[in-house]
Amino acid sequence: MVSPRTIAPVLILVALAGSGFGQTSGDRVYVTSQDGGKVTQIESGAARIIAALPDPVDVVATQDERRLYVTHPEKQRISVIDLPSGSVEASFSYPGMPFGLALNSDASRLFVGDWARSVVSVLDGRTGAILREAHVGRSPAHIAFDPQTHRLFICEREANTVGVYDSQTLSAIGRIPVGWAPYAIAYSSANQRIYAANVRSNNLSVIDARSLRVVATVPAGVMPYGVAVSTDGKTLLITSQATNSLIVMDAKTLKKIAEIGVGRFPEGVAIGSSGLVAYVADWFSDAVSVIDLVHDTETKRITVPAAPRYLAVLP
Repeated sequence: MVSPRTIAPVLILVALAGSGFGQTSGDRVYVTSQDGGKVTQIESGAARIIAALPDPVDVVATQDERRLYVTHPEKQRISVIDLPSGSVEASFSYPGMPFGLALNSDASRLFVGDWARSVVSVLDGRTGAILREAHVGRSPAHIAFDPQTHRLFICEREANTVGVYDSQTLSAIGRIPVGWAPYAIAYSSANQRIYAANVRSNNLSVIDARSLRVVATVPAGVMPYGVAVSTDGKTLLITSQATNSLIVMDAKTLKKIAEIGVGRFPEGVAIGSSGLVAYVADWFSDAVSVIDLVHDTETKRITVPAAPRYLAVLP
């Protein structure tokens, strides 16, 4: 982790070449900055800090666009931000290191991976009460949720597996061997595939969500730390941390389409609501790269507080 640095002003105006951010997308992008201790909203050409929180890492938004959930692994807490009021609505104490998050469709259940205890927890989305827990593979990182089958897919980093669990009972359905140190994960309902980025083996494991078998393993840059798939299941994005780049793939054929230079040590990546724009958290550059997926170019780089890690996008 980079050392803490001076926090940018509360309102950071974007003054970069090219068309205005609002002309590119109407998305609201929420970014966690771990060293800066801030959650930032990017919208209509400006970055605005909406919450000061200690060491925020992962972030997930509710489908009704009203709340964000944010993990603080070092503080053993999960924060809830009310978006209409722009205030911290609640702070849940958690008995471990909460890292990866996922929500069910109505946000009544929050799924939390505990990096330290190697546990997945189900929390009441409103109260933060722990309703159920189960042991999983070592060092669970990111989580994907399938609302149709009610399955959780968890990157179990130190076990080199993707664990599959029933989200209602937390019973284990399967544990799929993948590459070395799986960390980021994305699920596509459009093509029934799970994509797991393996940080140490520098590749991507592609899993059939029905058979729960690895159907392909493809190169994914150097230290792939983030992965996202478009809603239509056509475009796959992977952050290659050691090459400071974003890899664009065809999500079905798994052929590489482009590799786009971004900021230093990119981590989280998210695709905008139109499917035409993507956003990359440039961890060591204190910035978010805006990517034009039509022309496969970086169009803007927006300054945010120190060490941005992950993003959530709302239309």
